[in-house]
Amino acid sequence: MWHLSENGKPQGGFDAIVIAHNGKCANRLLSSSGLPLLMKQMKSLELSSIWALLAAFEKPLIVPPRENFNPFEGAFVKGVDSISWMANNTKKLRSQSDEPKCWTFFSTAAYGKQNKVPQENIPNVTAEKVKRDMLEGVEVALGLSRGSLEQPIYTRVQLWGAALPTNTPNIPCIFDPYGRAGICGDWLLGSSVEAAALSGMALADHIADYFESGGARPDEFAIGLNDAFQPIKGHDIGQFPGLKSKEQVTETETCSTYA
Repeated sequence: MWHLSENGKPQGGFDAIVIAHNGKCANRLLSSSGLPLLMKQMKSLELSSIWALLAAFEKPLIVPPRENFNPFEGAFVKGVDSISWMANNTKKLRSQSDEPKCWTFFSTAAYGKQNKVPQENIPNVTAEKVKRDMLEGVEVALGLSRGSLEQPIYTRVQLWGAALPTNTPNIPCIFDPYGRAGICGDWLLGSSVEAAALSGMALADHIADYFESGGARPDEFAIGLNDAFQPIKGHDIGQFPGLKSKEQVTETETCSTYA
């Protein structure tokens, strides 16, 4: 029986526990849990860091007309260090034509690593540098000349310090039958919303089967406690199963966008 408490206040007794988190918070929860195998697997997880920039413009972004390059609402970007994804959030809403055009830009994981700072206390000089670098990256991605991008009327940058998993044991869930504790999350199968949902359902079914068996054969229900981790393939901002992108190449030979 697990007895959980928060800030010294008892929260009740439970037959099993599920950890649906990762990173520092999960490691802190596990550090005094008496679950060394779960702790080992959780500490094997590696996470990327990504910068996010929200920028509002008075007018729509200008995309220079060129052959085989059409207007888009969202695009993956390749070949630009400071930008991996850009999306027009205003297009999600039935906005008026005179309203600001709000865009979200994500950096690459490499750029996030190179410019990592404490995400709870970002120095102003770093925030300004990141904003400048990312807006310059937008110019390159759109094939605009340097300094020609309209300046936004509002910006906000934030570091996503523990953004996405970069490695995975490629299993649906982890369960320690002796500790009656399990882990679920997107990182166990990849780095997508679909992976998170499948992992949660798999662990729920596994725990139900364990208790239905009466717990007489615990070794049969141990899963994922010693599986090795492998690198994850996908975009810097995650995996998107079933997504088909159309490649559009700008005049800058090193840059491509996938809308």
